[in-house]
Amino acid sequence: MEHKRVIALGFFDGVHRGHRAILQKAVDLAREKGMQTAAVTFESHPRAFVRGRAPDMINTFERRCALLQEAGAQLVIALPFDRKMAETSPEAFAEMLRDQYRGAVVVCGDNFRFGRNAAGTPADLERFGLETHVVPPVVFSGRVVSSTFIRESVRDGRVGRAKQLLGRPFFLEGPIVGGFQVGRTIGYPTINIRVENGILMPHRGVYVSRVTVDGQSFRAVTNVGTRPTFTDADIVSVESHLLDFSGDIYGHEAQVEFLKFLRPERSFRDGDALREQIAKDIRQALEYRV
Repeated sequence: MEHKRVIALGFFDGVHRGHRAILQKAVDLAREKGMQTAAVTFESHPRAFVRGRAPDMINTFERRCALLQEAGAQLVIALPFDRKMAETSPEAFAEMLRDQYRGAVVVCGDNFRFGRNAAGTPADLERFGLETHVVPPVVFSGRVVSSTFIRESVRDGRVGRAKQLLGRPFFLEGPIVGGFQVGRTIGYPTINIRVENGILMPHRGVYVSRVTVDGQSFRAVTNVGTRPTFTDADIVSVESHLLDFSGDIYGHEAQVEFLKFLRPERSFRDGDALREQIAKDIRQALEYRV
């Protein structure tokens, strides 16, 4: 006989502390009832279909699924958000959870909405035959923890606050690619990562960071910006100088965690002035205690 499921509902961008409270409730209920825990999300943000543009994502789709599993989801069900989904009635959506995905219990936040015109509420899930548990929001500094709050924090360079909202440091990840080799010419070689389009980028500037490659983590100084000392191109790059590291890691995947904002990006009169500033940035990074 196929097991029934406790389903955690949400888009779960970032899998932040509020999302984790929902997932933990689902895990606890599943353990209590002898059921499987599943997270139901969407492949793309509903706003991409409804409004033609999605907000910048805190994580890639693949990372979102991995974080959901780390938070306790034994199964992640990613639904397409297309015209068919947008026109699904609230009752039909609830029936899909119950009949197609074996949902017996659902867990969501009080702001979860579903079905055509987002008309369905948590009370409707209960009315349509699903045992429903609504998890109260997690509050930080008098404000509800949300993906919007996290995006604001990251765009402002307030990565310390983003860490408190997420329950982990905000990070970017991607393959290490060739750059302009400018750092090498002034004695501070860097790695550049290619970030997937549509992913949230931090405020331009210099950060204390931690870079992980092949399971090894290194202290680093990361610049998010356009290299204004050497070019007037408006192409934003993510460049990290790894402390106590040398080697060739092009083509490898790297994860860059942003720990502390040091200073805005600015143009220097020449390479010597930039070299002097980078040395100061490195000293600050070495003094930083994770």
